Amino acid sequence: MPVWRGTAAVVLLVLLLAPPSAAAQRRGGGLAGLFHGPISIGPRVGRDFENHAWSVGGQVSVPVGKNLELRPSGDLFFPKDGDTGWQANGDAAIHIGQGGGLFAGGGIAFAHPGGGETETGYNLFFGLSTAAPSEKLKPFAEFRWTFVNDTSPFRLVLGFSYRLGD
Repeated sequence: MPVWRGTAAVVLLVLLLAPPSAAAQRRGGGLAGLFHGPISIGPRVGRDFENHAWSVGGQVSVPVGKNLELRPSGDLFFPKDGDTGWQANGDAAIHIGQGGGLFAGGGIAFAHPGGGETETGYNLFFGLSTAAPSEKLKPFAEFRWTFVNDTSPFRLVLGFSYRLGD
């Protein structure tokens, strides 16, 4: 999948799901008016079951609407056999339901297997956050598929996010 197609898909998703009011009409205006709450950061670990690899990484959550957030992330992969690889993601997630505990999303993936070349693909994921929306520390479990070169390995990811500010 060419990089421009993945980027266009993420931009289209954000435009379709962003709140209808313009940033200039909200209190604060400018870039601060684009965000719908404080940014969260956190670590995560996972298991890629197809490639028999453990992963460790982190993510940032940037709320841009009531139920939409941008989620850039990155992971290092440690396969049983082979060299360490990495993956960088530009994802968006939609929170489902009143409490927002369920979420689903997708986005662009840049995967670099150990010893290989960087490939571009896309992610699809869904998961569950086990904390109330008002909590600063939110553990989560995520089920993730990355589609690169006609493969789609399944990965289970566990982590937590910590809300910065109030």
